[in-house]
Amino acid sequence: MTPSAPPAIPDDLETVLRRYMADGITLTGDVRNFMTATFGDASAATLRELVLDESSAERDSLLDLVFFPDQALQLAIEPVIESHGLTEEDVSLLAARLKAAPVATGLRLPGVTDIFPTVMPAFLVDAFLARLNLAWQPAAALSELMIHLDTHPLSPTHDREDGRLRLRVRLRNAGLRQTPAQVLFLCDFFERLPFDDKGFVDKLDFMLVFLREHEGATHFYQALMDRKKFLFRHLLKNRQTTEWAARTNMETRIMAGVRPSYFDVHAAERSLALIDRIAMAVFGRTEWLDGSLRSVDLGNYTEAPDPAELVDRLS
Repeated sequence: MTPSAPPAIPDDLETVLRRYMADGITLTGDVRNFMTATFGDASAATLRELVLDESSAERDSLLDLVFFPDQALQLAIEPVIESHGLTEEDVSLLAARLKAAPVATGLRLPGVTDIFPTVMPAFLVDAFLARLNLAWQPAAALSELMIHLDTHPLSPTHDREDGRLRLRVRLRNAGLRQTPAQVLFLCDFFERLPFDDKGFVDKLDFMLVFLREHEGATHFYQALMDRKKFLFRHLLKNRQTTEWAARTNMETRIMAGVRPSYFDVHAAERSLALIDRIAMAVFGRTEWLDGSLRSVDLGNYTEAPDPAELVDRLS
C-alpha cells in the first residue's frame, strides 16, 4: 500500500497562525495615530465603522496597518519555521488556505477588554505572509553557531532559547542574501561582540541594514571605513556651512545659492560611533580621522559677494 503524501505545507504552521490571531489584535500606536490623523478619532466605535465600511477609501490602508505582523507573532511561529524549512511554493499554498478559509481574529484598543470580531481580508494575505519572510532560513554556519551562543541577554526573561529565537527573527526580517562574505562576517560579529552589551541590538540592526546595502561587498572592513569617511566629510561640510551661515545675513546666503542643510547630524554621529565600535570588536582596528576643521576664509563682506565665488569657497 502506497503511503499518503505529506501535506505540502506543515499543518502546525497554519494552526499556530490561526491560534495566535484568534486571541485578537491590540491596536498599536501607529494604527491609533493613523486613525486620529485621518479620521480625527481613534475610538472603538470609529474602528468598527471603518472596518465595516467597504466603500471607505482609507479602509484598506487602515487594515494594512492593523494586520502587520508583530514580533510576538514572529516568535510564536519561528520554531515551526525552523523545524520545517518552507519553500516559496509552500508559502503560496498556505496563502491559498488562508484566503479560502479566512483567519478569524478580533480587534481591541489598549486597556479595553471589549473585542470587535473580524477576519483577515483575503486581499491582505499575500502581503502579510511576505512580511513574515517564511521561506528564508539562516545559512548552516549561522544556524549552527546560534545554537551554541549564550543568547540569554537578548531575552527580556533571560531565557537562552527565547534569545536565540529573537536573534533568528531579526535575521529573518533582514532577509540577507547570505553571501559567503556576509555569513563569515556575521559569524565573527556574533562571536566577538558581547550580547550583554546594552548597545548590541543597535549594532546588529545597523550592520544588518549595512549588509543589505553592500550585498556585493567582500571586504566589510573597507566598506565600513568608506562609509565612515563619507559621513565624516559631510559632517565637516555641514559644520562649515552652519558656521558660515551664522556669520552672514539671509540676503548673502540667498545670493550664494546656499540652501538649508537637511543632513541629519545626530544620525551621522551615531553611525560613526557604531562603526568604530563594530570595527574594533570584529577587526580589532579602525581608522582615526582628523576631526579638526579646515579654515576657510570667506572674508568680511560689506556688500553681497559674487555667488559663484562663495559657492567655490564652500565646495
